[in-house]
This record gives sequence, structure tokens and C-alpha cells, in this order.
Amino acid sequence: MWLVVGLAILGAIGFGAVAVLAQMNRSDGPVALAAFAVGFGGLLGAGLAYLGLTNRYKQVLTGGVCAYLGFEYAIRKFDFPLDRFKPLLPFYKSAKLEDRIEGHVRGVDFELCEGKFSRQDARWRALMLVYSFNKPFDGETTVVADTDWVGNALERMRQNGGRVRLEDPRFEDRFEVFSTDQVEARYLLTPRFMERIVELTERLNNRRGVSMAFMDNRLLINVRIGSAARRFEIGNVFRPIRDGRERARNLLSELELVTSIIDSLDLADTSHA
Repeated sequence: MWLVVGLAILGAIGFGAVAVLAQMNRSDGPVALAAFAVGFGGLLGAGLAYLGLTNRYKQVLTGGVCAYLGFEYAIRKFDFPLDRFKPLLPFYKSAKLEDRIEGHVRGVDFELCEGKFSRQDARWRALMLVYSFNKPFDGETTVVADTDWVGNALERMRQNGGRVRLEDPRFEDRFEVFSTDQVEARYLLTPRFMERIVELTERLNNRRGVSMAFMDNRLLINVRIGSAARRFEIGNVFRPIRDGRERARNLLSELELVTSIIDSLDLADTSHA
């Protein structure tokens, strides 16, 4: 912590010296160049040191909360099946993944990860979850937001299989379904299960930002959370350490999303009727 403060002060002194030299019309000499180097190096070092401190604290706190729940946690450098989520993600140029959590709840295996995506005209974050699914299936079925005729037409071009018409009017108003097997799609998306999906979007307060796919005996769920929102964060590391309990409670509250989805969709039940 003191290293971060010291480097920040050094950076401020360096740029302060640059400002003074500029007022004295001596901003193009070697002294000004050295002052700029000190200022820039100090602030850059402070930023990198703060990032390292944050990651270490996050590994301890978030990792500790996950371990308490019996989950495994990794900040970065992990394997996650991002390619499987392509049917659920808008086109993107770059992706950065962080905060992978894996575990087992009520007979259901899960893993989740937060992703930061960008392209030339947009940036957004998404929470991606993978659940084991006890109801067997062979094909691929995707459930994406029903937007407008242009968006729906683009989805028809990129999704595998054909459009599936279902009888639930609230579900049809919010979602477009595509499947490589029409019969299997109806076998998976029973009337009660469609009701649960609609209820889940309302509980998450995210009517158009939730999509899902059934593939490889897994249920994949993508929740778009905006460009500024972040999950599983620890906050400012310079806040007093004694507030660790509050931070831990906040993390526990966020991790309730995992079990909330299991309960909302009744994933522990093999019938899903």
C-alpha cells in the first residue's frame, strides 16, 4: 500500500516540476525531460502496483469466500468454453475474461465467468454461466432475445437449425428459438420451463439481455450486464481492512445468483415439467 502512495507522490512531484519549468519557459531542456520521466514513471508504477495489490487482495477475499462455499476461483489464466457462447453473444472484436468460478450445487455442476467485450461501436460486459443439465438431449437449441425484424433476420442467418414456434405468448414476445431438432426443442422447452425463463428475466430485471443455449448436455446462460457493471469485485483496497466482513457479505450475495438460477429453472429436477 505504501509503495502505491509513494509512487503516486513521486509522480505528482515530477509533473509538478514539469509545470513549474513550463512557467519558467524551460520546458524543452533535459531537466524538464527528466522531471517528465519521473512523473510518468511514478504514476505508471503506482497504477501497476495498485493493480497487483488489488489482484492479490481479490484472490484472498473472493477466493476465500468461494472456498467457504466449496467453489474454485481463478482471476485470470484459466480455461473457459467461450467458443460455445458464440450463438449467444453479439459480434465482438476482442474479449477479456476474468473471475472464473466453478462448483457443484444441489446435484448441478456449474461454472461461470465474466467477460468484457468490445467492437468498434460498442463495449459491454456479460456474465456467462454453464450448468449441467440432467434432461438428456442430442441437438442444439438456442434461445435469444426477440428484438426487431432486422435483428431477428440476422439471428436466423447465424443460428444453427430452424425457427421454432412455441405456444407461450409471453415467451414468444420476448424470445426467438432456433433448434437443429424441432421435437427436441419442445421436449426441452416445456410450458413450465418457459414460464421459469420469463420469471428469471423479471427477477434479473433484464428482459432483453438474457439468452441461453442447450448443447453438449449443458445449459449455457448469457446475461448482458452493461459496460460499467462488474461482478465479484472487492472495492477500494485502501478502505479499512475491518470492512472485510461487509465485502464478504456482498460477494456472498452476488454468488446467490448461481443458486437462484438453479432454483428458478429447477435445474436439479430431471423432469423440468
